[in-house]
Amino acid sequence: MSDTCTVFVETTGESYECGFDELVLDAGLNAGLHLPHNCRGGACGECKVQVVSGEVDPGWAMNFGIDDAERAEGKCLICQAKPLTPALRIRSLGEMTAVAAGEILVRPVDIRARVVASHAVTPSVREVAVALPADAGLRFRAGMHMELAVPGVRPSRTYSMADAPDADGRAPDGMLRFFVTRHAQGRASGWIHDNLAVGDHVDLRGPFGDCTWRGDEGRPLLGLAGGTGLSPVLSNLSRALADGVDLPVLLILSVRTAAEVFALDRLEALRHRHANFDYRVTLTREEPPEGSGWLAGRVPDWLDREVRDAARRQCFVAGPPEFVDACAARLTGLGAVSAQIQLDSFLSSAPAGVSASAAPDAAG
Repeated sequence: MSDTCTVFVETTGESYECGFDELVLDAGLNAGLHLPHNCRGGACGECKVQVVSGEVDPGWAMNFGIDDAERAEGKCLICQAKPLTPALRIRSLGEMTAVAAGEILVRPVDIRARVVASHAVTPSVREVAVALPADAGLRFRAGMHMELAVPGVRPSRTYSMADAPDADGRAPDGMLRFFVTRHAQGRASGWIHDNLAVGDHVDLRGPFGDCTWRGDEGRPLLGLAGGTGLSPVLSNLSRALADGVDLPVLLILSVRTAAEVFALDRLEALRHRHANFDYRVTLTREEPPEGSGWLAGRVPDWLDREVRDAARRQCFVAGPPEFVDACAARLTGLGAVSAQIQLDSFLSSAPAGVSASAAPDAAG
């Protein structure tokens, strides 16, 4: 009997080898495949597949990742499953593209990085920048995230990169930047805010995630960011602009109060460099400062009025689940179809058919 299982992905016609003690998802990511995934903890359901033939040990999964009826139908979460047979044939339930000829392969790597910046940008958000070692070997796509190890906290928490990769998939200037929200009961976010200092070293693993703009030509782009959901949205739109998208690109940042507005320097820089880029800020808990030009209220409440072509745009929505769910519902209500909407939300209950993933920055 072979030491590995050959996994066939019906969705794309690709195949790869997976050890019997290895998770089906991890082996596929190590092979560079575009397997849909996000949380890697059995919670989001993004990696759910139909087992067409062969058998798996389904492993452990949180109840909201997959239910008993789905298991009975032969579905499993490949972030939890290990193969039990020499051959396994699966079919992705979400959209999946094959690796293109000549495409830069993205594979998870383990990195020990040095903190070169750690400072508050709002009362609840901290910006952290880490310098990668010269031999890190990290390649990533826009919108992806990294797992960050925190002492005494398991599993590792994940945070989206705020920068877009360069044309070769590498980290600009050899650094990764993150925006980290402090959560009231979050042990990981509390440690990052209170303890992580310049000169410290942190262990990272990744990249992971599948909320990535794949070059859909012909549609204006719209990014809706709730708080630190700005990171994956900004990464995707920045990469699209760098790739030469010349249609309108609009980013809307939603926060509660003026004190929570951040990253305006980055947004202004994009506006200066790209005539087709614009951004807006909206406050949900107070009126905007006089002369700021900012808006007031929830994005879904005025989306059709302020963005009249929202239904025809390629949309990226990221942030807290209630924000993501409300924006996704409004976009679909305006006529946007599922293929136009990509979501990054922690345990989001997205409208049926809309691509949703587990927000890396929303918990802990």
